[in-house]
Amino acid sequence: MDSEMRDRAREAVRRILEAASYEVEDLERPLDLSAIGAGECVIVQCSDNAGEIGQFDRTNYRCRIEEKEVTSRKLLFTLNDSVRTEHCIRWGIGDLEGFSGKAAIASVLGQGLSLELGLELAASAMPAPEEAGPELPHVPVKVDEKRARAISGESGAGILRFIPYWRYHYRSSGQKGYGNQVVTFNAEKKGAINAINGAETGEELGQVQVSPVPISAVVLQPMVKKDEAEEKLRTRVIEELTQKVRIKQAKGDTIFYEERIFKPERKDITIDLELVHVPVWQFRGKKFVELNAVTGVVLTEPMDTGAELL
Repeated sequence: MDSEMRDRAREAVRRILEAASYEVEDLERPLDLSAIGAGECVIVQCSDNAGEIGQFDRTNYRCRIEEKEVTSRKLLFTLNDSVRTEHCIRWGIGDLEGFSGKAAIASVLGQGLSLELGLELAASAMPAPEEAGPELPHVPVKVDEKRARAISGESGAGILRFIPYWRYHYRSSGQKGYGNQVVTFNAEKKGAINAINGAETGEELGQVQVSPVPISAVVLQPMVKKDEAEEKLRTRVIEELTQKVRIKQAKGDTIFYEERIFKPERKDITIDLELVHVPVWQFRGKKFVELNAVTGVVLTEPMDTGAELL
């Protein structure tokens, strides 16, 4: 919702709470209102922003009422149905419409509005959480379906897909010499290999968490096995660290130059591999569009035909 709509929503919630005999005051963004009444405090946020809502849902607010410190209830008004909440009372358009009507009637009759902000209301106002799918290590989704669809420009339904990657960390050591020439093979790097098509990204995937993914999501299985990914990476590291050295030697009045190739030993290269899934939104409308559900960047090609993450 834009700033003007947020202001209107805040005023509508204010009128409902005041009709229920709460003393209401404005708060600074990202919060909107605080209301004290019936021995309790209510903190209100009107927002569609997923980051603001997530922070609001996770944060505990406390209020001092008549020298007694109590935990505040949290009331969220939002039009963003894709954001999940667990620890706040949640209102949508229907709730705002219903309570506004009751507040108007109470005002006409000269009565106070009976407003119970209990667990029952919180449970009824919140959408049923989606059933959890399999638990796996993955990069958390940061771009919800609504925002992803807007970026893609497609109106069709979105599918959340989790693409497997082999996240690696390799370390190389050792050295070789010839005469007075010494070549070292010290190196270390982190990156990831697409476990579907074997394409490599030199960038780290970001913070990973182990938790259930939505049951509606599609989890792709690795096509590139762990030992295959390790062998491919080890071969590439050896190629990158191989050095061609020209060695100068003098025999009497004659100077000889000899080229030698030095390669690291396979045993001196250690590789740690971990399977991690990266979320991707896929939309099929007039066009086929995929975008990274972490960064929101549109992929140049479909993931299952060899596209790399941008």
